[in-house]
Amino acid sequence: MYGLVLEGGGAKGAYHIGAYKAIKDMNIEIGGVAGTSVGALNGAAIAQDDFEKAYELWYNMCYSKVMNADDIEMKKLKKGKLTKEDIKSLSERIKGVINEKGIDVTPLKDLLFELVDEDKIRNSGKDFGIVTVSLTDLKPLELYIEDIPEGKLVEYLLASAYFPAFKKEKINGKMYIDGGIYNNLPINLLSNKGYKDIIAIRTHGPGRLKKNDNSGLNIIYISPNDDLGKTLDFDGEVARKNLKLGYYDGLKALKGLKGYKYYIESKKDEDYFIDIFLNTEENKIIEIGEILGIGDIPYRRALFEYIIPRISDVLGLKKENTYEEIAISFLEELAIIYNIERFKVYNYDDFLNIVKKEHRNRELEEKNIFYKIVNKVDFLSVFNREDIIKRVADIIFRI
Repeated sequence: MYGLVLEGGGAKGAYHIGAYKAIKDMNIEIGGVAGTSVGALNGAAIAQDDFEKAYELWYNMCYSKVMNADDIEMKKLKKGKLTKEDIKSLSERIKGVINEKGIDVTPLKDLLFELVDEDKIRNSGKDFGIVTVSLTDLKPLELYIEDIPEGKLVEYLLASAYFPAFKKEKINGKMYIDGGIYNNLPINLLSNKGYKDIIAIRTHGPGRLKKNDNSGLNIIYISPNDDLGKTLDFDGEVARKNLKLGYYDGLKALKGLKGYKYYIESKKDEDYFIDIFLNTEENKIIEIGEILGIGDIPYRRALFEYIIPRISDVLGLKKENTYEEIAISFLEELAIIYNIERFKVYNYDDFLNIVKKEHRNRELEEKNIFYKIVNKVDFLSVFNREDIIKRVADIIFRI
């Protein structure tokens, strides 16, 4: 049985729910949930087994569900298309925020009272923990459901999510602030309960990652390579994008799929990908060397000591990346160039064939122009990384 930890991150929280959909689809049983800020809010929905409501909420997200704001004005502000009337209205709202000492999040409070079923969480049999910080006592609080007074769960969930810009209300005479300033990814809340297998969903939101001794734990991280947007960007379109991204990133982490941007199921071993490079003909390696400005070096040395490291640099890879990762990254770059559908799980062979087909269809004219001038100029100074990737792909993958 796994424990689930959700990192704080405000509007980025849609990613949690997308990733949790992947967890559900794989029938992974969750015994406990811990989260900070929006991670605490989403965690409550998961603990009370209300995934569908949480998904629907994020799918239809808008600013006015979280704060006292006009959705049309906020979208205009985001796009920089405010009229004079909009600016006047917005100025009045800003004055109100200053006078009220923060953004009014009454809509969020009302929403939580409507959706959170405290009794259901307490009787779920699941461990549930949150993090907040008492401003009154200058003390961080890592709380389990049994530590929270009966009938006060929603208030403490809000306390965990009181972003510094939000207007705060006292709970039992005390003021609280977002728990992310102390522990934004509270893995320790579940490890302290005895969980060894943990799924941690990252958002890379603002906050502190508390140092814990995670030795002996089996932690699967679901983490975005994409930017999830701004912390207070409660735009429905952004939320829907992050739901989808979270789902496919969840599948990648849980199924061991390959790829940086794409989702590729590969049962090939490392030797298979080494052979892709080894089987490149000598004259072709020499040709790549000329393209990349590599001098008169034995072709196998040129391949492994100069060409592959140079291509890895072009792809933005690190020295520790495997040959499999280099080859797949190459194909992904071509897939991005050719606008091949991203959100789909591909078999490696199918992905390779799709990329090859698109490459052949679009490259015939470009090749002729390229080879006429490539030997006359410094390649790297004239052609961008897209050109490099296309040209070398012609040779390495025999496209």
